[in-house]
Amino acid sequence: MASRDESAIAPELPAPVPPRGRLPMLEFFRTLRDNMVATYGEEAYEHDIIERKMFGRRRFLVSEPAAIKHVLLDNAANYQKTEITRRILEPGLGRGLITAEGETWRRHRRTMSPAFDHRSIMSYAPIMTAAAEELLADWSRRGADASIDVAAAMMEVTLNIISRTMFSSDSDRIVAIMERGAGRYQAEMRPNMLDFLGLPAWLAGLNRVRVAERTLGEFDTEIDRLIKLRSSNPENGPKDLLARLIAARDEQTGGGMTAQEVRDHVITIFMAGHETTAMAMTWTWYLLSQHAAEEAKLHAELEAVLGGRVPNSEDLDKLTYTRMVIDESMRLYPPVHTIAREALAEDTLAGGAVRYSCTLLLPSLRRRASHLHWSSLRHRRSDASARHHGAALPTAARGRTSRRASGPDNTSPPPWNENGACFARVGFGCDVSRFPTWPSAGLDSASGCR
Repeated sequence: MASRDESAIAPELPAPVPPRGRLPMLEFFRTLRDNMVATYGEEAYEHDIIERKMFGRRRFLVSEPAAIKHVLLDNAANYQKTEITRRILEPGLGRGLITAEGETWRRHRRTMSPAFDHRSIMSYAPIMTAAAEELLADWSRRGADASIDVAAAMMEVTLNIISRTMFSSDSDRIVAIMERGAGRYQAEMRPNMLDFLGLPAWLAGLNRVRVAERTLGEFDTEIDRLIKLRSSNPENGPKDLLARLIAARDEQTGGGMTAQEVRDHVITIFMAGHETTAMAMTWTWYLLSQHAAEEAKLHAELEAVLGGRVPNSEDLDKLTYTRMVIDESMRLYPPVHTIAREALAEDTLAGGAVRYSCTLLLPSLRRRASHLHWSSLRHRRSDASARHHGAALPTAARGRTSRRASGPDNTSPPPWNENGACFARVGFGCDVSRFPTWPSAGLDSASGCR
């Protein structure tokens, strides 16, 4: 636990400025379209559960840890992704793990799990460290006095890592295609007032299928080509992640996935994976730039464990402080700031009634600022056991990745296995004072609601 003196001298960190009172309806919708977090009023940071009505429909903002655990773990079968979430994501992402529900989700989760177990992820470490080496080499060529837009750099390196892992020799072409399409999709595919009024999807989203085709059509064409090519000659093709998904079989039924299902999972991994990971690392660099003592301690651990060499998968368990840095960064600035769910049947939550079709918003960025569960913004692992398991999302939601999980997984990036090798290598070779351009995207809800 941080002392009073430590807290007093800690730098003030960027955070949303909550409006006083309830926003007028039109202002609320204008704000909501671009930044959901900015609609949370002052009371949202003072109470565990807040109930509101919008066009006659009840919605809850939930911060209470036991209630979060109930929604995401204990009674997950009663809570599905919201209709608005599906309307925004499905035109482009299809029915991947973010949007799938029920038995479809469970079957695909079983089928895909071997490709993402610990051994498989560790086998990708050389790809991660190679991408980090290229990034550092580029920074070195710019000279010590050059400034770096760290948000753009992290987007680039994470996109390269995912593309090389997924497509091996075809990765450069896919990166170029995704860079053109992903940002346009996110910018154009937004909820509107008709969605919140509850009008049918075909009416509220008349243009959404065309938006998806216009922004992601080139990606779909290339993915279809690669799936057909890999499927026709599996023995002689690359042994990358795409090949593993095509060959994957459900351990219970022996069935595989269709080409469309493989496509949906591939684009989900790209769209949800590279941006959230990039945001996590970007905010980590920012926080280190504001905390010189913690940055020095991080470099000391990297020097002691690595001694200047490139990290490998065996090093990760030894980098305990490095992991704490990433975990704390994700607590303060979670890449997925809000998890939204819709009740399928009546339930009781923290002593109150939740009725059919009620919307529940679980905003982790809001929760980290609440004094109800965190006496200080400077987290220590030593006092973590004193808090409820749900107080530190995304950690709580990640509990659902276990085989006993009963519902669709949260999509926050695992904080360590995927990020650790790349972060450790870049961290060892860089000075955060060269990063003068810092993001505001982590406080923007355009892509943060899952």
